[in-house]
Amino acid sequence: MHLYRPIRKYVLLSTLVVSHIFIVQAQTDTLVNKRDTAKRYFIALPIGFYGEETSFGFGGSAGYYYRCKDNKISSLQGNAVYTLKNQVSLNVLPKIYTSTRDFYYSGHLKVNYYPDKFFGIGRNTNDTLEENYTSKDFSVLLQRQRILFGVIMAGVQAQVNYYQAEDIKTDGLLSQGVIGMNDKFTAGLGLLLTWDTRDNMFYATDGEFYKASLMVYSKAFGSNLNVTRLTVDLRNFYALGGKHILALQVYGDMTWGDTPFQIMPSLGGSDILRGYYKGRYRDKMMMCAQAEYRFPIYKWLKGTAFAGVGDVANDLDRFDISQSKVAYGAGLRARVNPVNVHLRFDVAFTRDREPAFYFTASEAF
Repeated sequence: MHLYRPIRKYVLLSTLVVSHIFIVQAQTDTLVNKRDTAKRYFIALPIGFYGEETSFGFGGSAGYYYRCKDNKISSLQGNAVYTLKNQVSLNVLPKIYTSTRDFYYSGHLKVNYYPDKFFGIGRNTNDTLEENYTSKDFSVLLQRQRILFGVIMAGVQAQVNYYQAEDIKTDGLLSQGVIGMNDKFTAGLGLLLTWDTRDNMFYATDGEFYKASLMVYSKAFGSNLNVTRLTVDLRNFYALGGKHILALQVYGDMTWGDTPFQIMPSLGGSDILRGYYKGRYRDKMMMCAQAEYRFPIYKWLKGTAFAGVGDVANDLDRFDISQSKVAYGAGLRARVNPVNVHLRFDVAFTRDREPAFYFTASEAF
């Protein structure tokens, strides 16, 4: 009986996903075949997705893509979604190379009204501590990098975040003075260094992507709190022949200072350690390693198998491999535009939770 519910959900989701993939592909297959060599594309699609954090969600997505002189792809993507958990999200994601390929601009604009869950801070929090709250947040990130020697980029960044937590349980963890409940605004400046030899930023089949980001949120910039954040993202992609690909990622997210719980490094969600609820484990520092094997099925349809291991801690010397969280799973990919953006459907498993399902666009890494 315990297995019936997740199996029934899996069958329902699989049917919906496969139907949606074939509908979208029928609409875009002609575009992909006719415009693979074109320089500019505009794609607008209705979107549907599922995640443990959101339940079913619906909305629209649009993207403008164009190829630069050395075949690099610039894009301006946006989406607006609503979920059955009454969550609303608006996102704008620019990734733009200048026409001379001297600079690369990126960042985000995010506005969210998000009923969510909080489980406490640390690796050993219990599911019984789960409490509901509503997050209202706004975030703007601007990044400007100079392109050096073709594959190396270095530059600066600025970010402002505003978070407001409401509908707090009166005797819950959040009511006990967690950092971020009263100090709601962070503003920071930082540095970036990137090495990128990928053949495609949306669905890489070969190359490396290494990125280090340092951000300093300071009261001198108007922030309510002083926080330093260092993020390191290391990805390798190996072409194994016959369109088979091995993708590897090591990801570290570390903070020092009075880190608000809303921006604490965390495990879970559709990108970092799929299988766990997004933010299920959070602390001042997080480390994660992931591997994904991608293989062809039929023309525009691909399959994947993936696994990951990760942990959180309040300091670098507190990481303990024996306490690491492990997740694994499999999925489908369907190409929906000429620049290799894919629809993604994953099912992920952990040792102590029901299967988690993810239906979204773009790769986890």
